[in-house]
Amino acid sequence: MINPEREHWRRGIEAAVIYHRLHGDLRVPFTYRVPAVDEQEAEATRWPASLAGFPLGQWIADARRFYARGEMNADRVEQLEKLGMVWSRYDVAWEEGLAAARGWAAEAGHLLAPLDAIHQGYRVGIWLKNARAAARKA
Repeated sequence: MINPEREHWRRGIEAAVIYHRLHGDLRVPFTYRVPAVDEQEAEATRWPASLAGFPLGQWIADARRFYARGEMNADRVEQLEKLGMVWSRYDVAWEEGLAAARGWAAEAGHLLAPLDAIHQGYRVGIWLKNARAAARKA
């Protein structure tokens, strides 16, 4: 007898491993689905045809939700943490912004970046504006 929940987990972890190998992280956009490939393309793209169309972004979001509610068993948590699972995308976004702000400050000598300021591809000016607005609200 096939357990659908286990099968869904197995497919999800397989897709997560491949995504991590290809991208170096598990920052999967919510709308991301495994691309459909034929047998010849599968070897070149590294995506097996059996995973075509799998909703990996949604699967990752569900895993975060189960983890946050304490409903994920330790084995599954460990599997995802070995892949560098990002449990809170908000924490990651904050850390990325903070790193960009530090880089900007190191180069410019201040944190008064204009709105259109970009540091190593990151829109640091907007991030700083939003961080100041959040601090005022708090």
